[in-house]
Amino acid sequence: MHAPGQYRLSDVLSTQLQRCGMAESRHERLSSGYTMPLLGWGSSGAKDRDAVQAVKAAIKAGFRHIDDAEMYGNEEAIGQGIQELIGAGNVKRKDLFIVSKLGNNHHAPDAVLPAVQASLSKLQLEYLDLYLIHWPNSEEAGPEVVPPFNETWAAMESLVDRGLVRSIGVSNFSPEKIQTLLKTARIRPAVNQVEVHCHFRNERVIAWCKKEGIHVTAYAPLSSPQTMTSMKKTVPNLLQDVEVARIAKKNGKTVAQTLLRWGLQHGTSVIPKSSNPKHSQDNQGAWGWKLPKEDYDALSSKKFQLKYFDGGFVMDTEGPYTNYEDLWNEPQP
Repeated sequence: MHAPGQYRLSDVLSTQLQRCGMAESRHERLSSGYTMPLLGWGSSGAKDRDAVQAVKAAIKAGFRHIDDAEMYGNEEAIGQGIQELIGAGNVKRKDLFIVSKLGNNHHAPDAVLPAVQASLSKLQLEYLDLYLIHWPNSEEAGPEVVPPFNETWAAMESLVDRGLVRSIGVSNFSPEKIQTLLKTARIRPAVNQVEVHCHFRNERVIAWCKKEGIHVTAYAPLSSPQTMTSMKKTVPNLLQDVEVARIAKKNGKTVAQTLLRWGLQHGTSVIPKSSNPKHSQDNQGAWGWKLPKEDYDALSSKKFQLKYFDGGFVMDTEGPYTNYEDLWNEPQP
């Protein structure tokens, strides 16, 4: 039995898990009506000329879903790489699904339009396929969220009306925070991008979003060991996990392919990041096979659970988020 108000992930994902035994789709149709590739490339951490080469390598490897954000500080480089390949005839803009995110300091309704225009200019694009509110935080300390979510969201909706953005969504939002937004929303969020991997299955959020028709994109599907090192966090690295390595060897796959495959079967799209062309090519190997039930269940039963990206940088003693539970609306694992 499960408590009232909670959802069984196995129930809400049964259709997707069954689909893995058939010719599975590599795209998700969003509530906006547009389709998004389920395997994407994350650009966080890629900088300058390395970012140009990395996004080009990712697209050449077969990635069509490119995830970026104002906060990453690399939109110009990512845009340059994309435009170089479009100009060379390697890819067409219509075949790409490009994502960016609203910075925390641009939540004021009159700041949203200039923010997306700046991102489009840097990326050298006429429109974004998906634009997300990056964090439920505006950098304004105090007891309440200022401006309220509904005001920022209304400005996001206007971007769709203007044709600058095709789909809109959120990132790092709990179900409770999305419910607040939905009270006045004219356009429902198409996507919630959150942390998901075997060491943080995030089942409550995935199940709730699934019930509400909101697709979940998993960031850090490989547990982001390089980012954890740069943040000076000592946490288990899934790429070095003995059990994952055993399952990968059993199925004739790499550890990364195994973790990405788990994410896809877990009901999410996944956006691994890599500046290594070979790794980008290898990550495409998440397709064309499925984890047997016993292996999926084993990876879905890891006792160690921890939110690696806990959002500590948006917490403030003055509010609106003074601690983990304030931000995520659930106890810390």
